Amino acid sequence: MTRPGAAAIPRLFLFAILAVVLSGGVGPAARAHVTELAVISLHALDEQRWTMTWEMRPSTDYGASLQPLFPEHCVLEGPVLDCGETGLVGALGFEGIGAGQSAAMFKLHDLDGGTRVFTLTPAEPTALVRPSFSAESWAGLLRVGYAYLQIGIEHILLGVDHLLFVLGLVWIARGGWQLFKTITAFTLAHTVTLGAVAFGHLGVSERYVNALIALSIVFVGIEIIKAHRGEATLTLRYPWAVSFLFGLLHGLGFATALVGLGLPESAVPMALLAFNLGVELGQIAFVLAVLMLGWAYHVMRVSWPSWSRLVPAYGIGAIGAFWFFDRVAVLMGA
Repeated sequence: MTRPGAAAIPRLFLFAILAVVLSGGVGPAARAHVTELAVISLHALDEQRWTMTWEMRPSTDYGASLQPLFPEHCVLEGPVLDCGETGLVGALGFEGIGAGQSAAMFKLHDLDGGTRVFTLTPAEPTALVRPSFSAESWAGLLRVGYAYLQIGIEHILLGVDHLLFVLGLVWIARGGWQLFKTITAFTLAHTVTLGAVAFGHLGVSERYVNALIALSIVFVGIEIIKAHRGEATLTLRYPWAVSFLFGLLHGLGFATALVGLGLPESAVPMALLAFNLGVELGQIAFVLAVLMLGWAYHVMRVSWPSWSRLVPAYGIGAIGAFWFFDRVAVLMGA
């Protein structure tokens, strides 16, 4: 039985206290869901020369030492990359990509208006550039699709706030069918807002979206506690409806990241579809991992004290509260 005094304390206040305690362990790197990317854009002047600009410079100490690597026959003089008669063909890469930088990207804007995107990671630190294809060809579309598929997977797996919310949904849903409806509703909802922002029908400030996403994590933390106490709430009866509403919000978060990276003008539908598919593949992998851990817990028959069952819920809520207050402080210019 729950002590009367404990139930009277506002849960958000409890989460705020825990957030202060956990803030030292969470650290700045976990404060936002935005992937730490380095992005270089290369715009073709002619068949031999390209102008190089940093579209997104790395902001971490590790990323500060990141340097682009071009084919050996190419010479960079100021902002102009001269590749001679051979053209920009060969290996592109970044020196130092494995030393703390999560990912890096080259965006090549060809003379015909097409855009080629190469995403590099510590596992694949180089990319081979072949003679350009039009993005309107099957080869070009597949290349764009593969690049944005990777970006989508990386974004959801590195987006800790999105994953915490999904974890809360898994916790709240009862049974396989209810879990399927809840995750499907979340998917449909963020697909709607992702498409609306990508096609220019909707625009919202990223800072406000991030603060509200953090608040949604606090919400699911509170609902998990209510479920543990046996309370009947609208969320626990219809988790799919709540996941759809918050999915619209999280879709705005996905969209701001995608629009910030840019979409190839000649293949926007393919890039959008591939990015969304990548997000879903990463999300499904995370849900399966959580379910497997739960299955292992029951198989191993691990015995934990009854009070420990609420530790994850308070942990989710506390981290969400910390992010919320931190992001509100940024909005207020503190």
